[in-house]
Amino acid sequence: MRIDSPGLTTDLDLLCLQGSTVTDLGDHLVVRTEANPTFWWGNFILVPTAPRSDEVERWTARFEAEFPDARHRAIGFAQPDGDSGAWAAQGWDVEVDVDLATTSVPAAAVAPDGIRLRALTSGDDWEQSARVGGSDTPQDRRDGRLVFERRRAAAQRGLVESGRARWVGAFEGDQLVANLGIVRLGDLARYQDVVTLESHRRRGIAGALVRAAGEWALEDPAVGRLVIVAEDGGPAIGLYQRAGFVEVARHVGVSRTGGQWPDTTQ
Repeated sequence: MRIDSPGLTTDLDLLCLQGSTVTDLGDHLVVRTEANPTFWWGNFILVPTAPRSDEVERWTARFEAEFPDARHRAIGFAQPDGDSGAWAAQGWDVEVDVDLATTSVPAAAVAPDGIRLRALTSGDDWEQSARVGGSDTPQDRRDGRLVFERRRAAAQRGLVESGRARWVGAFEGDQLVANLGIVRLGDLARYQDVVTLESHRRRGIAGALVRAAGEWALEDPAVGRLVIVAEDGGPAIGLYQRAGFVEVARHVGVSRTGGQWPDTTQ
């Protein structure tokens, strides 16, 4: 099955590097991450077309057949057009993601005073990364989110130790306040998980991290393009465009928790 979006193809490459499996069933892919079953976008199905109003039941049933014990539902569509409103009307969260790319080092950006950029290396660095990743989660769900974030951090650390990736952190003293990753994937390098504590946003930290990671990735002469993905309409797109990235593709993801489904036993 052909997928043209560089955001989606690098998503799949990254998942496979971290132990996920991707099964091509002809009209869709099944992506499975047994080591992290609560990772929604590590356990999903991917359809090469756009979302359609007459296929909600079909793809929902397909997901449930593949993931009968999942407490979530997640379906990706490789094309952006279509009728995602029909999914939203049935209680699904709909997100349009934008793939952006550049062939140049991102525009220069300097970290603010008191912030030091360096690679994540120690166990404490990675524990802090997991906690930053879960920092926006409501307190009553924080413990469950940390389980997921620690599993994800372990997978990210494995990529770094393989030599393919670097995770760059922004530190205020010994405290990690923001981080992101970048992974070399042949002629592409894909940014991952740009996260900043709420208390440190809008200070130019993310731009400095994007620049530092891009410089590292392009040190490899095989890498010719940097790819990053952002939510359509979100504040990050402007930051990336100012850094020199341009839009190259769009795709759609629909998701919902299992608990949102109606009780069909009544």
